[in-house]
Amino acid sequence: MPQSAPRLRIHVVSLQVPFPPDYGGVIDIYYKLKAFRAAGYEVYLHTYQYDRQRAPQLDAVADRVYYYPRNRSFTRQLSVEPYIVASRQSSQLLTDLLTDDAPILFEGIHCCAFLADSRLTGRCKLVRMHNIEHEYYAQLARQATGWRRLYYRLEAVRLKQYEHILTNADAILAITESDRCYFASKYPQVATLWLPAFQAHNTVAPLTSREEYILYHGNLSVEENIEAADYLLQQVVPNTPGVSWIFAGKNPAPRLTQRIAATPGARLVPNPSDDEMERLIQQAAANVLVTFQPTGLKLKLLHALYTGGHCIVNSKMLVGTGLERACIVADTPQALIHAVKEVLTTPFDSAERTRRVKLLERYDPRRNIGLITRYLTEKTL
Repeated sequence: MPQSAPRLRIHVVSLQVPFPPDYGGVIDIYYKLKAFRAAGYEVYLHTYQYDRQRAPQLDAVADRVYYYPRNRSFTRQLSVEPYIVASRQSSQLLTDLLTDDAPILFEGIHCCAFLADSRLTGRCKLVRMHNIEHEYYAQLARQATGWRRLYYRLEAVRLKQYEHILTNADAILAITESDRCYFASKYPQVATLWLPAFQAHNTVAPLTSREEYILYHGNLSVEENIEAADYLLQQVVPNTPGVSWIFAGKNPAPRLTQRIAATPGARLVPNPSDDEMERLIQQAAANVLVTFQPTGLKLKLLHALYTGGHCIVNSKMLVGTGLERACIVADTPQALIHAVKEVLTTPFDSAERTRRVKLLERYDPRRNIGLITRYLTEKTL
């Protein structure tokens, strides 16, 4: 009786426990793990544990799960390495990676403490970049105040210097096409692939009836999202009289809660369940998503495109995604006001859905695991 072919094995080093998959980075990691398993891989997950409990649910997407503590002591802040890297150095991780010679996927520069280690010479090493991290931290510094601004500025400098570690990778997996161009130009000696984000959906939701409200959703404790919500509440919502606005998301900041309560036409849905959030996105007349930080890919954009109807965004939300034709782009308060009024009288129809299905093909997780498999196969031939 012929023996079945051995399963492909891959080690995945995660910056945080990727369950529940409820924010950008861990959504990409969790659904990538799921896609690896569906493609027949044997997955060894190595994850740093802090702020989250161990997750037995990860046994469904990984064959083995290893947990490591993150050292967040003050002394790690004094390192010349970025704090997000220095706090994720575990000798046990290196020991566990050396048990075989399977490829390693490091999720983020956060996990690259051992990328240049001589003991991993000869291993196929991939690095997933969710952002151009030093640009992301520089933007955080511009938004922050006090000691947080100082920390973000220092971390941005350290990250820019440390980024050269990527020359020790066999391939960089960029999350947007614009990020791919950046890394390919900066490190031409390293293969750089555009690997679109992984997320829960692989089919666009069928057409359904919509309700007459406009939705903004996101983690409402994150400064980037608070800034975007504030912008809408101050410059757009007051100029759309008679329109119902819903702001929904996790742990809304007190100042945002107060502003929503004081704005006619706006209401807050704090900490909705997954099912409730799905319903809100699906039934909205339009999802409005704006950002002032054009880094990485905003996974809530994909969520809205797969699940909901009309999607109104600003240009910075779309950088490097190739999804301009799937959205209504509005870069000023006046353009946003006009777009909101238009969508309330324009149904999201079958032609719009067909166009969206076509544009989202490149985000199919089966296609994108195929990109990794082809690269690994060519690398080992």
